[in-house]
Amino acid sequence: MERPQMQNMLELIKRQHFSCVIVKDFSRFSRDHIVQGKYIEQIFPFMGIRFISINDNYDSKNHIGGIGEIDISFKTLLYDFYSEDLSEKVKTSLKTIRSNGNYVAAYAPYGYVKSPEDKHQLVIDEVASKIVKRIFKEYKAGISMYKIARNLNDDGIVSPGIYIAEMEGNEQMLARYKQRKPLWNTVAIMRILDNEQYTGTLVYNRYESKEVGARRCVTLPEEEWKRVENCHPPIISKKEFQKIAELRKVNTKSFTNGKRHARHCLVGKMKCGDCGHTLAHTYSGRPKYYCNKKYLDQSSGDCRMSILDADIEEVVLGMLQQYADVLVDSRSVVDVQRAKNKERIVTAEKHLADMERTMTLLQQDLRASYEAYKTDVTDKDTYLEQKKMYEQMMEKMQENIEKQQVAVRQISDMDVPEAAGLEMLDGKIQLTKLTKEIVDTFVEEIVLFGEDRLEVKWKFSEVS
Repeated sequence: MERPQMQNMLELIKRQHFSCVIVKDFSRFSRDHIVQGKYIEQIFPFMGIRFISINDNYDSKNHIGGIGEIDISFKTLLYDFYSEDLSEKVKTSLKTIRSNGNYVAAYAPYGYVKSPEDKHQLVIDEVASKIVKRIFKEYKAGISMYKIARNLNDDGIVSPGIYIAEMEGNEQMLARYKQRKPLWNTVAIMRILDNEQYTGTLVYNRYESKEVGARRCVTLPEEEWKRVENCHPPIISKKEFQKIAELRKVNTKSFTNGKRHARHCLVGKMKCGDCGHTLAHTYSGRPKYYCNKKYLDQSSGDCRMSILDADIEEVVLGMLQQYADVLVDSRSVVDVQRAKNKERIVTAEKHLADMERTMTLLQQDLRASYEAYKTDVTDKDTYLEQKKMYEQMMEKMQENIEKQQVAVRQISDMDVPEAAGLEMLDGKIQLTKLTKEIVDTFVEEIVLFGEDRLEVKWKFSEVS
C-alpha cells in the first residue's frame, strides 16, 4: 500500500477527483487480504467509490450487501499466498531444468565457460582449467592451501573473480573486484577443491531460502543435494576428486580440532594501512587480525600488520564509550529503543490476531460449505474441491500462526540494552561488549597502520 502511485491514487480519491477504481484482478490492488477487505468492504463504500475487478468478475455496485464479500475473502486469501506459490513454481521449474542436466547459473564455474551454441551447457576453458588441475595436483602433493594461493599470486595469475569478470566483459563487476584488490587465498582454493562440478557432475539443491524474498540462504544437508552425472566434460576425474575430498576431511579436522567459532564482529571492517587489503582473521593461537598479503604475494614486501581481537575490541569499545558519554543522551537512546521494541510487539501481536481471525473465518466457511453440500445446495464434487482448497489454506495459515507466535515471544522476551551489548549505570549507557549490531551501526571501517596507530571511520553522521 506504500507504492507511490497507490498513494497518489488514494490522495486523488480523497479529493473526490474520481469515483471508480478498476483493476485487472484483486492482487493488482493488494495481496494482503486484511487490508484489501478493509478498503473494498468499508473505506470505498463509505467514500462512494465503486470498485471493479475484471478477471474476478466483481463489481461493488452489484454486490454491496450481497454475497460478494464471501467470494472476496476466498480470492484475497489466495492472493495472499500468491508470492509464495509463485516462488515455489519458480524453484520447481529450475529444479526440473537442472534435473535434465542444464546449467542455469549466471556465470560458469571457474575452469568452464558457457557453450556458444547452448548457454545451458558448460565447456572447458582451456586457460582456467589448467589452473584448476594445478590446484588439485599441488594439494594432493601435500602443499597447503595458503602456499598454493601464494604460488598462484607469485606467478601473476589473477583471482577467479577478476578472471570471470574479464571473460564476461562485465566492466562494473571488474571495477568492483579491482577496487577490493582480491588475491588468491585459502578460501578461493578451498571452494575449488570442494566443487564436485569439476568431475562433470551437476550439483544443485544445495541451498534454500527460509522465506520468499529472503537474501540469505541456508545450506541443506548433503544427503538432500541433487546430482546429475556426466552433464559436461570433466576437468578432474571422480576418483581423484574423492581422494582429495577424503584428504580435505582429515586436514580440516586436524586444523580445527573439531571446534567451530562464531564469525567475529569486526570481520570485513579491518583494513591494512600499508597495502589496503582486508585483514584476515584467525582463531588459531591467540585470536587476531592480520594482513595475509605477505603470505599470499611475496612481491608485496614485509607487511606485518596484525592486532589481537582483545586489543582491537578494547580500543573500539573505549572510543565508542567516549562518544556515548559526551554526545549521546543515554537514557533517551534506551527509551527510544524500548519504545520501538514495544511497537514491534504491538505490530506482531496484531498480525497474529489477524491470522487467527482468518483461521476462524476459514473454519466457518468450511462448515458452511459442508452444510451447503448436505442440503443439496452444491454437489459432492464442488464440496470436495472447496474442502481441499480450505484445508490447504488452513494448513498454510496454521504454519504462519505458529511462526508468528514464536516471533511474538522472541520480541517480548528481548531485553533491549542487554541484547545490544549495553547496560544502564547511573543514568548512562555502559558498553559491555562489542556486538555485530553495534559495529554495523557505528563502524564504517578500521584501518590498521601499526601496533600503536589505527584509524576508525565512523558512521556517526548516519546515527540519529
